[in-house]
Formats: sequence, C-alpha cells, structure tokens
Amino acid sequence: MGRVFIEEAMDATGINRTNLVGVCTHLVRTKQASSAADALRRLEAGEFNKLDLEEQMIRSYQIEVVSQDDEDNEDID
Repeated sequence: MGRVFIEEAMDATGINRTNLVGVCTHLVRTKQASSAADALRRLEAGEFNKLDLEEQMIRSYQIEVVSQDDEDNEDID
C-alpha cells in the first residue's frame, strides 16, 4: 500500500480540507470505505462524485418532521 496524501485527494475532488474530514467520516460510517485512509485513496482515485457525496451527507442528516396540525387534519377527514 502506498502513502496517502491529503492534498492529492483535495485536488482530485475539489473538496477543501475541512470538508474532507467530514466526507471521509461519512464514507467510513456508511461502510463505503473501511478506514479514513481507504476513503482518501478512493476519493483520490475518483471513485466518488463530489456532488453525490454532498447530497448523501445532507440526506443522512435530514429527518421528516410531522407537525401535530397535519395529524389533526387527517383525523377529521
């Protein structure tokens, strides 16, 4: 296995250093990479699309909130 350089992954993906930490964490948590080094290697190789990763990360933090008013209106119908 070769060395992993953060700058090369940043250049390949266009993701800045701060966001790269979050992206690597997301990849490991979702089992798309086995470790942070593996995530960096895969990002450097171009296996992931930056826009798709951003969308995945946003969706992973979103929750659907059902308001009490919506539930009351359904009971009336």
